[in-house]
Amino acid sequence: MTLIFKLYNKIIRFSDRFLIHVLNLSIRLFMAHIFFKSGQLRLNDYLNGQWHNQVTAFSEYHPIPGVPAEIGAFAGTAGEIILPILLAFGIFTRLGAAGLLVMTLTIQFLVPEDYGVSNPDHYMWMLLLAVPMLHGGGVFSADHIARKFLFKKA
Repeated sequence: MTLIFKLYNKIIRFSDRFLIHVLNLSIRLFMAHIFFKSGQLRLNDYLNGQWHNQVTAFSEYHPIPGVPAEIGAFAGTAGEIILPILLAFGIFTRLGAAGLLVMTLTIQFLVPEDYGVSNPDHYMWMLLLAVPMLHGGGVFSADHIARKFLFKKA
């Protein structure tokens, strides 16, 4: 029985010291990829002179109550480009995750349901984004490296 207990303890220690950080990085990269891809599509419309597609989307297909379509299109595009980069590299990780969480909450709960943009996957995204938002970037993040050097003497 003690052999099983020792093996179990080793697995727990390995998980606590290494696997949790791999999981955190995986969540960050997975969520960053989803949002960055969407941001690239929006940015391509701008670069190809078809920005009106995004403005139309925010005015007719998924308007955000109280937000003008031009501002929604710009903010959505900027958020889907900048925030995933922060999240992926672990730079101001909590801010990046919180911003993407707010975007997901907005899409799921503020855009009227009859526009058809709510998606059951958003609930999973919200849970996944809560991990780096609450836990931070972990050891595989720029935040962790910066904290080590900036607060070395403290």
